[in-house]
Amino acid sequence: MMVGMESLSPASPPALSPQALEALEELTPYQPQDALAAASSLRAAGFEAQETSWLLTQARLRTLAAQKFGPQAAGQLLLTEAGYEQASRASVAAHHAQRFLQAGLTSVADLGCGLGADSLALATAGLEVTAVELDPATASLAAHNLSPYPKAQVLVGNLENLDFSRLTSPSGQPVQALWLDPARRTVEGGSTTSRTFDPEAFSPPFSFLHKLAATGIPMGVKLGPGLPHEAIPQGVEAEWVSQGGSVVEVVLWFNALAREGVARSASILGPEVANYQIEGQLTSALPASELQEPLEVAPLGPYLLEPDGAIVRSHLVADLGRQLGASLIDEQIAYLTAQEPVSSPLAKTYQIEGQLPLNEKKLRRWVKEEGITALTIKKRGVDVLPEKLRASLLAGVKRKKGQPAKEATLILTRLGSGASSQHLALLARPLP
Repeated sequence: MMVGMESLSPASPPALSPQALEALEELTPYQPQDALAAASSLRAAGFEAQETSWLLTQARLRTLAAQKFGPQAAGQLLLTEAGYEQASRASVAAHHAQRFLQAGLTSVADLGCGLGADSLALATAGLEVTAVELDPATASLAAHNLSPYPKAQVLVGNLENLDFSRLTSPSGQPVQALWLDPARRTVEGGSTTSRTFDPEAFSPPFSFLHKLAATGIPMGVKLGPGLPHEAIPQGVEAEWVSQGGSVVEVVLWFNALAREGVARSASILGPEVANYQIEGQLTSALPASELQEPLEVAPLGPYLLEPDGAIVRSHLVADLGRQLGASLIDEQIAYLTAQEPVSSPLAKTYQIEGQLPLNEKKLRRWVKEEGITALTIKKRGVDVLPEKLRASLLAGVKRKKGQPAKEATLILTRLGSGASSQHLALLARPLP
């Protein structure tokens, strides 16, 4: 039976003394080698053993969180290990917030808010935020993190028993839209977490999200980028997002938050986590399940293009090839080739300077003859572990002190199929 707002209770920030907050600031950035001395100093200052341990943990997590939120923002947060691992990066969360603003919405409920990373971005963008979290301890930390924003509130309650038609914003008006980041990790042995890939094992489960979407409310759902295309419901926009070269998520946009005429999209964000910048986007009106116009396969030309991971995950490689005037090197491999250099934020361009057979002995000889001391290895379409091959090729290679590294890039791939198939190591020079 669904219940309303009375099933929710306000979350309060943890009661921290000014001395504890001051000590936490002094401990950040956290230095593991100084932990014992820091613990002794805290105990001498009157902190109990449990509080000392908590302060050191927070300092360590804040230091880690600078990689996701930037040092300034991370220095104001209270965190947990699992919450930090699942939290959206600051620039990615800002990207989410922009979608709600572009849709003309003014209030959002962040359901299963965790530590409030997305709620922070929504509130910073000027939206009213009602954050709901099942775990009271996590909700308390989220309340601390959102305390600078008067238009944000944190409530404790079970999402699956909630009547969303009665959910209100801090100003008392009905909430206009929903944001969900289902928990996709399970806790093992205390703070250790492992990722789960079963959509029905998410919290809340995938079936619950379908029921919410059926009400017609605008809704965004953050999921792992490996979500199978066949699991994507019809009529939604699936947006794969990469930041700083890593594919971080796929977001399913439902109802009014889905852009008209867009079934799949890829968004490439800039490398700085604390500064939101879109470097490139690509969209398609067709879901991946519908027949796509094939892209021409051509012999390897002087330039090879490596599409961004979000382009690959969203199955938009052929669309990108048509946009850039490039061809596939193989129907099954996400590398493109071109006769002229291409400059695009959607793909990395390499000039091909030579080819070698994918033979470890011959590659080791090449490394030695060329005096290579630093090696980047990329691969698609071949069963090779780049890290293992790099270690083998550079084994015994020494660089004199003060001598600059001689760098090289190898792209391992397959050309052709069947008996004519070739496994090659392409000598490549990355272009700016």
